[in-house]
Amino acid sequence: MGEDDTIGFEALKQTLVYWNMDDYPIPVDTTDELDPVFGDILKALDVMGFRNGHIDVYLYSEQINREEAVVDWTLPEMRQTLVYWNIDDYPIPTDDLDPVFGDILKALHVMGFRNGYIDVYLYSEQINCEAIVTNDFLGQGEYYCAFGYKVLDITLYMIRHASCIGPGPANYFVIAKPKRELHRVLHCLQSRRHNVLLVKPPPPDEEFLFSVASLLENARFLGGGKPRFKELYASHASEYDISFEKYVEIKEDVSKMVDFSERIPTVRGPRTAVFWDAVDYPFPPSSTPDEIYHSISSALVERYFSDNITIWAYLDDDDDDKKGSALLGGDKTWTSRIYFLPGGDKASRRIRMLNDMFLLARDSPQCSSYDASLVLFADQFIGAAYYINMLQRLDDIRYHILLVTPTLDINKPETPQWPGLLMDRGAASFALETSKISEAHAAAEEEETPKKLDTHGKLLLETEDMKKPESS
Repeated sequence: MGEDDTIGFEALKQTLVYWNMDDYPIPVDTTDELDPVFGDILKALDVMGFRNGHIDVYLYSEQINREEAVVDWTLPEMRQTLVYWNIDDYPIPTDDLDPVFGDILKALHVMGFRNGYIDVYLYSEQINCEAIVTNDFLGQGEYYCAFGYKVLDITLYMIRHASCIGPGPANYFVIAKPKRELHRVLHCLQSRRHNVLLVKPPPPDEEFLFSVASLLENARFLGGGKPRFKELYASHASEYDISFEKYVEIKEDVSKMVDFSERIPTVRGPRTAVFWDAVDYPFPPSSTPDEIYHSISSALVERYFSDNITIWAYLDDDDDDKKGSALLGGDKTWTSRIYFLPGGDKASRRIRMLNDMFLLARDSPQCSSYDASLVLFADQFIGAAYYINMLQRLDDIRYHILLVTPTLDINKPETPQWPGLLMDRGAASFALETSKISEAHAAAEEEETPKKLDTHGKLLLETEDMKKPESS
């Protein structure tokens, strides 16, 4: 084999570039012009078979001080692609997954999504597909992993995956019939720099075969347009990782409604975020939004919560409440940070509230332990194992969570004690509630197997005035 002979090769490993600037000076005057240089390196590597789409470049010198030059680079078409497939809407046409996922990869390649690897999330409300965990190398640099979920709603998983995948944003390819919350969450992800593809439903009398041709014909960007590969100029390809968003400040505009349709304003330090089911917990009927905010924020501050407070109130936009419709449909005419959002029926409100909590955690992550509080006014979370598990994930990243559950004797917005009475008699810390669940689970196990030792977590005691724990 001669030195100049061509060798067939392909690799998806990460590529590290080490450049001695003493031996080979960068052929530009300033670091502001690095884009075309590194873009050409990426293109050359792609032709040679090094197709990860991301490089770390280490510029080094014995003489020149370039320690402050830090550049992160990812080609957009090389982003990781996540496929979410609702198998209730579109059953998988065969038991052999390899050709199906292989055709998806081929179609994505034609459309310009050229990572060569996909994660596939198969989900269903009815079929127990949680045992589906498989992966395969299909050759020619193509590889997939598939996972099964039995869930009522997949949108929370989409948000969570958006918060931890990088470098750069991910591509979302969704095979599901349009639903209200799914459509909203996909728009939220799109506004946060993720590419979103949807499969347009075929006519009712046609079967969807999921072939390369059918996927190319029916796949659309969210908002319209059929994607097809076209090589971009290198200067258009720069992406920054999710982890760098903490350096990007989103200024607050009090005249705008903060509805999570785009990244929310940046908050630094201690803060309190309130998520309020305004159907189960009605507000005083004669109060203005500013008066409602003042009453809730004053009660929270009296109970040692941070005075940096934002409130999101969820209404049933399907009912005939004229006041609620005015709050949802008009411009924001009040000055305080209270926002009224459409939530739909009871089950839909619970899904949206949890999704918005995770969007909050993604957009404005806290810097130190338990400096952020989430106060949840709703009666739909305690006792629901799936939702408790998801709240536990917020607790795991050091959010102090307070659950407030209404009862008939305290849910009286017309009384002077509102809303303090709700907090004093209806509130419990999430740590306490989960320890109660663990304790009950342990007791049930002990009853079935008396000799089994109780190894569940220790109980966290509830204080009388529900004071917020001190930051650790």
